[in-house]
Amino acid sequence: MALGWAALAAPQTRLAALRGLVHAALGAGRLEEAAHYAGRLVQGGRIAVDVVLEGVVALSQGRPSQAAACFTRALEMDSTHPLAAVGLFQVLSASPDDLAAALGQLVPALCWNAETNDTCLAALRALVAAGTVPAVIHSRAGRIEGIAAASGTQAALIWNGLTVEQTTLSPEPQDPRVCLFSFTAPPDLAGRALFQVTVNGVPACGAPLSGAATRPPRLMARFTRTPGAGMPDSALPDGAEWSVRAWDAAYPARPVALDLVDGDGQAQRLVFRPEQGGARPAEPQTVRMAQGLRPLFPATGEPAYWQGGVLPGEETVRHRVAVACGARPVDIIVPIYGDAVATRACLAALRGTVARERCGLAVEVILIADGPADAAVTALVDEVATQGWVTVLRNPGNLGFVRTANRGMALHPDRDVVLLNADAVVHGDWLRRLAAAAYGDAVIGTVTPLSNDATILSYPDVAGTPLADISVPFLDGLAAAALPGRVADVPTGVGFCLYIRRDCLDDVGYFDAGTFGQGYGEENDFCWRARTRGWRNVVALDTLVGHVGGSSFGGEKEERIAAALTALDQRHPDYQPAVHAFIAANPLLPARRALDVAWARALGPQTCLVLCPVLGGGTDRFVDGQVAALRAQGIGVVVLRPEGWGGEAGKAPRVRLEIAGAPQLRSLVYEGLAALPDLRRDLLALGVARVAVHHVMGVPAALLALLTGQWPYEAHVHDYVWYCPRINLVDGGGRYCGEPAVAVCEACVRDNGHSLLSEDLSGDLPVAAWRRSMVAFLAGARWVICPTQDTARRLAAQFPTAGLRLVVQAHPDHDVPPLEPAPARPQMVRVAVVGAIGEAKGYDVLLACAHDARARNLPLEFLLVGYGQDNDLLLQTGRVRVTGFYAKDEGIGLIRANHAHLGFLPSVWPETWSYTLTEMLAAGLMVAAFDLGAQAERLRTLGRGMLLPLGMPAPRINDALLELARRQGIVPSANAEPSWRELGTK
Repeated sequence: MALGWAALAAPQTRLAALRGLVHAALGAGRLEEAAHYAGRLVQGGRIAVDVVLEGVVALSQGRPSQAAACFTRALEMDSTHPLAAVGLFQVLSASPDDLAAALGQLVPALCWNAETNDTCLAALRALVAAGTVPAVIHSRAGRIEGIAAASGTQAALIWNGLTVEQTTLSPEPQDPRVCLFSFTAPPDLAGRALFQVTVNGVPACGAPLSGAATRPPRLMARFTRTPGAGMPDSALPDGAEWSVRAWDAAYPARPVALDLVDGDGQAQRLVFRPEQGGARPAEPQTVRMAQGLRPLFPATGEPAYWQGGVLPGEETVRHRVAVACGARPVDIIVPIYGDAVATRACLAALRGTVARERCGLAVEVILIADGPADAAVTALVDEVATQGWVTVLRNPGNLGFVRTANRGMALHPDRDVVLLNADAVVHGDWLRRLAAAAYGDAVIGTVTPLSNDATILSYPDVAGTPLADISVPFLDGLAAAALPGRVADVPTGVGFCLYIRRDCLDDVGYFDAGTFGQGYGEENDFCWRARTRGWRNVVALDTLVGHVGGSSFGGEKEERIAAALTALDQRHPDYQPAVHAFIAANPLLPARRALDVAWARALGPQTCLVLCPVLGGGTDRFVDGQVAALRAQGIGVVVLRPEGWGGEAGKAPRVRLEIAGAPQLRSLVYEGLAALPDLRRDLLALGVARVAVHHVMGVPAALLALLTGQWPYEAHVHDYVWYCPRINLVDGGGRYCGEPAVAVCEACVRDNGHSLLSEDLSGDLPVAAWRRSMVAFLAGARWVICPTQDTARRLAAQFPTAGLRLVVQAHPDHDVPPLEPAPARPQMVRVAVVGAIGEAKGYDVLLACAHDARARNLPLEFLLVGYGQDNDLLLQTGRVRVTGFYAKDEGIGLIRANHAHLGFLPSVWPETWSYTLTEMLAAGLMVAAFDLGAQAERLRTLGRGMLLPLGMPAPRINDALLELARRQGIVPSANAEPSWRELGTK
């Protein structure tokens, strides 16, 4: 052995061989031989550890002076070498004068290593206890830790000459000679400022601390199988061989300790100390990993991340063993950082639910204060710590949610965990239900409850609902009653409240703090890793936990989400496609729908079902009014909206229910004809007793048959869909058709199209077939309700032998005010035309009248309160002003605000009521209209207007409008220029 090293070619290999010889000789007690090899070792290279080894040999030989010289030289070579510092302290402890002379070199080295080396920390305590130094500070995971003599009374943290924090010192019970104290740098200064610490006004040794030393750590570790580990793990007597490296990404110069903890809690510590103050990273260390070892960072208590779980890199999926619910105790981990109000609400709700007799489980609630910057949060943590129902831990600084969660999950390796956000609100036996879901199958790894704000698991609105808008006890009770024991598979859990089985955690590993340490994406990554290893992620449909949500990271939220998605895409390229496929498939719709039904039933019986597709215009306006009137009478109303049955692009055929007065219930959706039995079941459950049918356009025949075959019904007439497939009795030329024989209607529909579903018109005579189906439908109605006598007469004339039970019932109407005095000589007569003006509503008539007014330079202009089918053409005449779309309650005000003198209803079809006529009359106008339909009947009854022959040419219409103005005393001046400037318009 003595000569073997000389034959080795590589210098580093020779040095390693010499170190082995020194250790072997020391171990055998051959001190002279050890000294010889140590001398050759030091001659062969200038490495601090070799000089330390030489000092150890000298100390073993009883030569303290030589040992001190070696340790001093080693510190000169590497000023933070822990073994050199410990050796020098031990050698000089017997000589106070020599020790005092070496403090300038010794104390900084001991302080630098105090975080990772307990012997260095003990040496600092001894120096203070002996009075050698009055006080000393060092950093630990970003905190400033201090040791002072018992005589000290107060320590202060100083920055830029200002006292940031003070603390009164008290002796340690275990060693009254010293006082321990601690400071945390303010978040806005941590990592950037130089701090001084004084004890009774005297600077402590080790100060000032560099700004980087007060930065919260981001501890990382990497585990790699060594190339020499070729044989299987089972063939190795003491486990697999791994190369391990650990570092602090926030402060690379900081030494890092990593404990390898076995099943009995015994730890093997690895220390990774960068050389030359961080100029070179620490070298990897090779260790044998026995099965079941858990790597933990003692500075923060968090586990080191690896994807393989308890045994790093384990490639096989573990055998799942069914475990009875309740077999494992549960840790509820609540990381706390900000929002004292939400956190207090969370803890108040949680406290009442965790008693064993309530949840049936052994539970420990663990609060981890993650360096909160808000004094109110810190005070709340202190308050809760005195209450005895919760375990309170404090991070050495702000580690972030992911590292804090990992710390909590690593505390008790025999327990399941629930990660609960501090802005979540639980209720009842929520934990028992989550645990039951978790053990419903041996391969369920994670369980998430529903929530008001939980992305893909949100209810009642899939886009999220503010917590203030819902009652957690009500919705959680609703879920528990409506969906007991129900779970559904989801691609990922949601981290606001996530139950993780311990066997899943052991198999999959902790959250990846290195990649997702700033928050967002960590639970998605974990759940996807679990899924790839055969675990199921499920939602407990019988549990709902409230969540404030949306404010965790302020303005950084969007950036963090984008970064998390990028990382997920790189690591799991199939993750986002799977989530989008889940959203598109909407597999939770039946569950959400069941909750909506239960919620609606809790509001009372929904007696009346109103059937009407969304049509816009007067039909929707009447339906809204009828719903409001029924609810005012205490009658519950369900509105049924068919959608997409006409084959519209991008719209799947479905039926949607709206519960009047409960717009939050948005999941009462039934896809396709196959869902009609579910619709019938739910309508019966809601208590529907009768149906009001307002329109059949876009209503599939099967749906209509289902409703009218189950319940008594009434039909409301809003147009002529019952016998005109074009609905409004207007032919292809934009004229009232005159309601001819059915053979003419067949040709009209064939040539000009229709507004019904394609399957509604079939056969050689589709119009005749449609009318037969509609007369059968109307004949089965208890009442066919028409708003005017004219409408009823037309329907009776079409179906004279059907025995229809026709009832005339006017729509609710506005009072018609008396005529207001008009200016005697306005510049122009302003005529209001109201509504959405298309072909049937008289667009061509209005355009022709505008052209004529301009061509003949008439003192006449038109105000379109609404819009036309082509506004540009109207505006180009210079005689039309268009206000644009207006809400239903704004029409009267717009007419009055624009000082209209007359109203004109140019509609060329027989209206059944006309809300636009109502608005013009309520605005106090005389109205001109064609002598047709409900418009003529209403004006004739009121005596408030002028009826014109249908088909009257535009010049005669304009002359009639000016005559109607003259009858009211409105005589325009001779200058017939448009007067929009009077209104401040263009």
